[in-house]
Amino acid sequence: MKRAVSSRFFLSAVIAAIFFSISVSPVTGQEARTRRIVSLAPSVTESLFALGFGEEVVGVTDYDLYPKDVVALPKVGGYYDPSLEKILSLEPDLVIGIKTFHSGLLDRLEDLGIQVLSLVVHRRFNDIRLAMDRLAEELGQPQAAEEAWQNILNELAQVRKKARRLFGENPPSVMVVVWHDPLTIAGGYNYIDDILDRIGLPNAAGDIRYTFPVIDREGLVVRNPAVLIVAAASTGMSFSEKDLRSVLSGLPIEAVTEDRIVTVSADSLFHPGPRAAIAAEELVDAVAQVTGGDTCSNEEKIFD
Repeated sequence: MKRAVSSRFFLSAVIAAIFFSISVSPVTGQEARTRRIVSLAPSVTESLFALGFGEEVVGVTDYDLYPKDVVALPKVGGYYDPSLEKILSLEPDLVIGIKTFHSGLLDRLEDLGIQVLSLVVHRRFNDIRLAMDRLAEELGQPQAAEEAWQNILNELAQVRKKARRLFGENPPSVMVVVWHDPLTIAGGYNYIDDILDRIGLPNAAGDIRYTFPVIDREGLVVRNPAVLIVAAASTGMSFSEKDLRSVLSGLPIEAVTEDRIVTVSADSLFHPGPRAAIAAEELVDAVAQVTGGDTCSNEEKIFD
């Protein structure tokens, strides 16, 4: 029992650490554009690049994969264990971290005379706009947020048109699974649900007004998703379609009986920010793959 509780706590922490964007706490005296930034989360890094501050990022986490430029940047550790020594070695002007996990570290950095931004975890798509506004304002380029936000909206509109072409008026219901045991899913109060709504794919768990609820077998049967989507991360904790099939074997739900279980990248799906439309297209293509929708060729993809 102790092991199960520990595992669930760790999973919840991983989800919380990954699943946020950049709602920035106020910083007194921020007037000049910062030159050397250390980012302690992938969503922050991606947003900094989208807002035009990529060249100022000098350090990122072990989990940063996008854009490709960050792969070669110095790494300062993971979500829970960024190294103070590594951060200091990069001589940053600004360190951006998550309040839930990095408050102690950020306090120490501030005591050492380094400016910090403390972020708060949030769950909804529209929070991205407010977060980008604040970050761009703090870094001295407030107009950059409007352009970045419009790009996100325009790209999502393209994905919605694609979904409509593939699935018509009756798209299949989907359920995004973030962990297999206990079965943990994307409920109806989070960024993933918002993305599904914007592109016209029904979330079979949309009636569950929690972020990442644990669902029992009965609840799964009642909601009967047509497609189960495995969100698999390339780094850190992850699971496979095989793991999920093992847990759900024999259940009388359409996704199981029709073998409609498919994988998408958690690396984009769990990073609310400028890659929202990329995550959305990955969802659409995955659903089309297992439902017999008009499969798109690589040339027809909206995003690489």
